[in-house]
Amino acid sequence: MTIQEVSKLIKPRWVHQIRAGEKHHFVDITIVEADSRFFVRQYKFGKRSWYHAFLENPDGAIKIKDIVIPIIGVVPKDLDEINPKVNKAYFRKMNILYPLMRLTYNRRKHEDSTLELIPQLQRQL
Repeated sequence: MTIQEVSKLIKPRWVHQIRAGEKHHFVDITIVEADSRFFVRQYKFGKRSWYHAFLENPDGAIKIKDIVIPIIGVVPKDLDEINPKVNKAYFRKMNILYPLMRLTYNRRKHEDSTLELIPQLQRQL
């Protein structure tokens, strides 16, 4: 599988699934693409979240229908530069819903929780 094939799976869907590690269950989330990279953001800020699980161990997976793609979930090194592009990607995907959702949470905290999902295509399950 190539990055372009992963993109074709992600782009048309609003709801995807990710799993942190091997023991956690898959959770529904929206993945967006910016600069041929894939991103998610945390909406609930509990200490036992998928986000914190990725910070402790970056291995995980994306699941779309019956396709499981191993990933590494990391905080982007260029977080400040990529966040405006991720914002635009969420707006393109969710349209008017995204600005409405943003009214209900702390924008800076939300953007700081941006996680990059890096497909490990050589390790495909």
